[in-house]
Amino acid sequence: MNDKNNYQAGTVSATFVSLFLRTAQEYGISPANALAACHLPGDLLENPSSRIDAFEFEALLRWLIVRCDDRLFGFNSARQLVPGAFGVLGYVIMNCESSGDAIRMVPRYEALIGNLGTTELHESDDIVALRWSSSCGDPIVRTHLVDEYMSTTVGFARWVTGREDIHPNRIYFEHKAPSAPVLDTLKSYYRCELIFDAKTNVMEFSPSLMSLPIQHPDPTLLRTLQEQADRQFRELQQCDPVVIQVRATLESMMERTIPRRERVASKLGMSERTLQRRLLEAGSSYQQILDELRLELASSWLLRKDWPVADIALRLGFTEPRSFQRRFKSWTGKSPGEFRRGGHEDSRSDLKAQAVS
Repeated sequence: MNDKNNYQAGTVSATFVSLFLRTAQEYGISPANALAACHLPGDLLENPSSRIDAFEFEALLRWLIVRCDDRLFGFNSARQLVPGAFGVLGYVIMNCESSGDAIRMVPRYEALIGNLGTTELHESDDIVALRWSSSCGDPIVRTHLVDEYMSTTVGFARWVTGREDIHPNRIYFEHKAPSAPVLDTLKSYYRCELIFDAKTNVMEFSPSLMSLPIQHPDPTLLRTLQEQADRQFRELQQCDPVVIQVRATLESMMERTIPRRERVASKLGMSERTLQRRLLEAGSSYQQILDELRLELASSWLLRKDWPVADIALRLGFTEPRSFQRRFKSWTGKSPGEFRRGGHEDSRSDLKAQAVS
């Protein structure tokens, strides 16, 4: 077994494991018995910083799913929501000022929870979409992980905003539609259109939800929590060569063409699927690297080149200038125009720190 206090490629945090063990308790399954049956240490949950191998986690989750024998097992994990289930990311979300700020934290820090999949956030004037790509190979476990992601995302949003009326516009699931009774439960909870047998897992919702305030945010505590999250994230990445290669390839492409994941993968001599897997194992994602580089290049180009903001947005791969303007302001607290007019030296010196925060 790997050293549980150090990151290894393909690991899951003990705090996330506890979410499913608490769910299984509702079915009468003892956490101690489950851990013992799957040959995991009985004191696993005593150290919040410990991690287990992703294959061990999948085996544990499959064991729980089979014993509970309930199609709603993954979905029901939303009942066990506590900030600690998502480690430092959960506390970061709770102390953001708005739901939009909170949602943007997920792609940055989700690897701290576990190397189980990657989130991509797409924002436009008409719709905001969260796409989750699971790396789990077991189809049974994968289905329940997707259900957990969707149900806890909605549940956490309702909890931290105090708005029980929050609901998505529609949700796409890659798995097949469940039986009628299960489907009725899902519809009652999500209160939106549900589409199954889709090619991907996507939650779509109104951009107006991004401006909803979080209850009782603490900006001072948020800064401390983000520093902690950044330290943990750097430990995960360990300067993996594939992260460096993707970043260098993206940087060489951006002044000449719109960056696309398939082009980057092709230049590195691998498939998109392989690229995604290797980045996941490195505790990173294409979106994470792209966003960090976008901030650095956007700031540099705004200060040193006379390109229109719309041209900079296009070079960075944004389909709409407004999307770039919103994202840039979320990164720096300033619009591109304000940043360009100010041109403060301290803005440049702080670029790297902001990129990982």
